Amino acid sequence: MTGSMFDRMLRIDVGTKTASLWTVPSDVRAYLGGIGYGVKILSDEVDPTIDPLSPTNKVVLTVGPLTGTSAPMHAQTCLVTKSPLTGTILNSYAGGFLGPEIKFCGLDGIILEGAAPEWLLLLIDDDAVRFESAEAIVGKTTEETETHIKETYGQDYRTLSIGPAGERAVAMAGTFSETRAFGRGGSGAVLGSKRIKAIGIRGTGGVAVTDPDAFRDLTARNMDTLRGARAEEYGLLGIFSKYGTGGGMPLVQAHGALPTMNHTYGSFEGADKIDGPFYEESFYTRDIACFGCPIHCGRVHKFRGADGSELWGRGPEYETMFSLGSNLLNGDAERLAEVNRLTELYGVDSLTTGVTIAWALEMAEAGKLSTPGLDLRFGNADAVLDLLHAICAREGIGDLLAKGPREAALELGNDGLGRAMQVKNSGFAAWMPRRMKGTGLAYATSNRGACHKRAPIGAEIAGQLDMDSYEGKAAVLIDVQNTVNAVFTLISCRFHEFATDHEVYPAFVRSAIGRDATWSEMVALGERIWNLEKLFNLKAGLTREDDRLPEKCFEPVLGETSQSAVIEAARFEAMLDEYYSLRGWDSEGVPRREKLIELGIGDYAV
Repeated sequence: MTGSMFDRMLRIDVGTKTASLWTVPSDVRAYLGGIGYGVKILSDEVDPTIDPLSPTNKVVLTVGPLTGTSAPMHAQTCLVTKSPLTGTILNSYAGGFLGPEIKFCGLDGIILEGAAPEWLLLLIDDDAVRFESAEAIVGKTTEETETHIKETYGQDYRTLSIGPAGERAVAMAGTFSETRAFGRGGSGAVLGSKRIKAIGIRGTGGVAVTDPDAFRDLTARNMDTLRGARAEEYGLLGIFSKYGTGGGMPLVQAHGALPTMNHTYGSFEGADKIDGPFYEESFYTRDIACFGCPIHCGRVHKFRGADGSELWGRGPEYETMFSLGSNLLNGDAERLAEVNRLTELYGVDSLTTGVTIAWALEMAEAGKLSTPGLDLRFGNADAVLDLLHAICAREGIGDLLAKGPREAALELGNDGLGRAMQVKNSGFAAWMPRRMKGTGLAYATSNRGACHKRAPIGAEIAGQLDMDSYEGKAAVLIDVQNTVNAVFTLISCRFHEFATDHEVYPAFVRSAIGRDATWSEMVALGERIWNLEKLFNLKAGLTREDDRLPEKCFEPVLGETSQSAVIEAARFEAMLDEYYSLRGWDSEGVPRREKLIELGIGDYAV
């Protein structure tokens, strides 16, 4: 073991109940780790045209060269598969302690293949795999499943599991790892199709680095930088450390960019009753953090459920304060916390689920969606609970909504598609595109659908870029997308990059695994990965029409703080054309062969 990559992954075929170690070949190692490994492996091994819920789909869990080391804020795990929600290639992330545990097993990742005839629980001890029956926990929540694994097999197992939503193939079902979630894209439904209820992982090894002295010095200096950023009272990491991610909600509200009532308004009069400071000041709260993180942005709150019982729940995070809060006119902090807790127990993405519910409420209020026995209207927190139960059980109207906002709208008809706030069937995140034009372009062009992780949000909301301008946004966005993909080969937390100089990353790689790579070379790798994702999606049948925003984005936002902001259709199309051109793609969004050859992936051309 000469560095912090082991150059081996565990392949598990649940159909045949076999497992084997796979030596990572040099062409995959060139992608560093994380998203790079996942996208490269899926591109090589999975036909983009398959049904995502078929046995031929694969789930690739990967870690990076800094995972499990003392480098701060590198605890995340990347999950890559074909999404049943969007039909695209999916990359999704969860923090916590799962990634380091995979590394302690002496692995750089796990590849899940095939489909089992009966429900399974996988137990991984270092590089050995046991296949146990999961029949006793089928139908159980993620929390009950985790408890079962720890009480039955050992408290030292780190877990990931699906809830009832994943078992029932809800399109936005997530995969949950203790206090964190692979939320976006429906990975829980893919695991459900493979009859994998849960995985327990326990490693006993360590993680070495190539140059311990240089690595130790670099880690210490980076930790000082992050602690300094945490100490800045009005800095982003300082706010997140003090209040959690919901600490940024007042700023977004003040700019009229907080989506409210299914993106009808840009501010919510009840925002100060559901934001981070309110939860911190009104409920008993304790911080939680991922492995090796000095920021501690996670929160667990104690609150009362609708039945008066005392409950504990993680979050809600800022994105959920929008999706199940402002976007539904839900200003009840306890009901919001309860619904958020239920999304985790049932195992669904709170973002796309909330966006789908918001669409249903608008359709119901317009008389276009009939829901006997349900009082569907904005501001009715009980209706949100009712719909969440129905979606995860796929009962009544819930069976329609379980397909995601676009698919539900298409099935319903009644001109509802333009009111579904989604791209590629993935719900918008908590940032209003009509107020933030670069973010709108990011939603449209994201390879995984309506993604906020690769958007110029910070620059737009902080005033470094004119929020309402179209000019120059395409170039800025491309740089953000390539940069984030580069950072996600290491699976750095997105917040780590907010305070860390980019030149630190190649220095970390050099001291960890002995590989020399400049920052510009890492960004070029990020661009290569972005293009591989795009090619997968094109082969899956997506076109320029899938890089569109819904009609509602071309209508003015209501409310004084939003200043009647609107996206002009012609200017958006021009911005999209510019984006394609700067990417080296043709007018339909297809990468040109010369661009692919330049990136070293000419063999993947459409």
